[in-house]
Amino acid sequence: MEINEKVLKLKVRAEEIKEQLAYWEEYPPVNNMGKWARQTKLDKLQKELSKIQRDIDFHDNLYLSNEIYKQWKKDAL
Repeated sequence: MEINEKVLKLKVRAEEIKEQLAYWEEYPPVNNMGKWARQTKLDKLQKELSKIQRDIDFHDNLYLSNEIYKQWKKDAL
């Protein structure tokens, strides 16, 4: 099974974001401004992670549908 380089890069980025999320979830805020900054960072990272996950799913489904089509084409001939 061929792994698309773009999907591989997206998976690496997703792992980096998961590490950052773990760090920021454990990060203790100092005051209200710190709480706000921490929550803003968490929201941004979660949004970016969900976008990357959506892109990975899209590329995986696209690759799978291409493989199914190639198999169908080979069987039809």
